[in-house]
Amino acid sequence: MPDLDSFGPDDPVLVSPRHLAGPGLEQPPLAAALVWSSLTKAGWSTNTPDEWRPMLCASPCQLVRAAHMPNSTEGGWKTAVYEDALAAPWWTASWSAETPAELIADFHRALAEAHALGALHSLTSPAAAVYLPLLNAGWSHMVDERGNQMFTSPDRLATVTGQRRPSHVSDVWSMNVAPDTTGRCRWSARFSKQVPNSLVAAFTTSLADTTSVYRRAGQLPKELGSYLVTEPAPSSAPGRSDAAPPAPALPPAGPGPSTTRRR
Repeated sequence: MPDLDSFGPDDPVLVSPRHLAGPGLEQPPLAAALVWSSLTKAGWSTNTPDEWRPMLCASPCQLVRAAHMPNSTEGGWKTAVYEDALAAPWWTASWSAETPAELIADFHRALAEAHALGALHSLTSPAAAVYLPLLNAGWSHMVDERGNQMFTSPDRLATVTGQRRPSHVSDVWSMNVAPDTTGRCRWSARFSKQVPNSLVAAFTTSLADTTSVYRRAGQLPKELGSYLVTEPAPSSAPGRSDAAPPAPALPPAGPGPSTTRRR
């Protein structure tokens, strides 16, 4: 495979592993359009007030909300499910700014399906659904004396941790990618204890996927070149990150009260 140094900064490449590929799309509206594409196709509303405030995406009932916060202190993405519009969220999922967009998009694809089925409060999916994709992809596995689980990627740069909780709730899952470099691909993901395992599994399935993702060579950190597998991308490469869907459209001013509680 060609070395990363053999590409110019604007050359299109296919790269793996995807957890070291960086976020991909750098313009917030295009990133949001990709990450939330399954939600907007399902009729969810979007709002992009201006470049200094979070971009928002909300379900028709307004009880599921996603936000992209590119200019906040921590940046990144957050999705929350509410029992009541004025109460604290039932569960949250969050990702730091450098998380690859493809992984977050796959989570929201599962979210759109679960919302349509009314399964956003279901804790029936087994924890094995979360970690089997990792084991099948060759990630190592450890269990500590408390029953907490840790899975480590073959390159040892990414970890997935499941913190054990009482049997009546799901585990708390977290992901960290922390290369021992100053590279810009450090990112983290957090899923609170009530996030259905089926949704966390959508993320870990995407995380473990060995399919290459599209990037411009200049988006990749050269200091991680020894860990990356790159090859020239054909001009019609599927999933190329510069061919994102249009930016989210502005919804009508001020959503009215919901007449249903669809979850």
